[in-house]
Amino acid sequence: SGTNQFIYFQTWFFTLFVIICCLLQLNYLNKALDTFNTAVISPVYYVMFTTLTIIASMIMFKDWDSQNASQIVTELCGFVTILSGTFLLHKTKDMGDSEAMESPLFTSPNLSSNPNSRPSEM
Repeated sequence: SGTNQFIYFQTWFFTLFVIICCLLQLNYLNKALDTFNTAVISPVYYVMFTTLTIIASMIMFKDWDSQNASQIVTELCGFVTILSGTFLLHKTKDMGDSEAMESPLFTSPNLSSNPNSRPSEM
């Protein structure tokens, strides 16, 4: 049966805290998508989410307390494989396109139509 957790102050505090964190995350994700290319943001977001999920499960569920060293190393190798795969997919997605290889990853939006023009001094 259990007890009703909604009568405790801590439940409402942590619910509000989670909602605020989600709103902040969405705000900064939208700012990042406005500033940088989606091909840069998506892998970074995926890797950060995976990393923080693994850390949270280690803390909340004490994941590694009941595991031996080989199980922990196996889990870490899987995590490194996910990170490496994400990195390689991002780096090799435009290998056949020579124009995409010449452009830098972190570019700000162009303010002028001529890429060779310099901003005028005021």
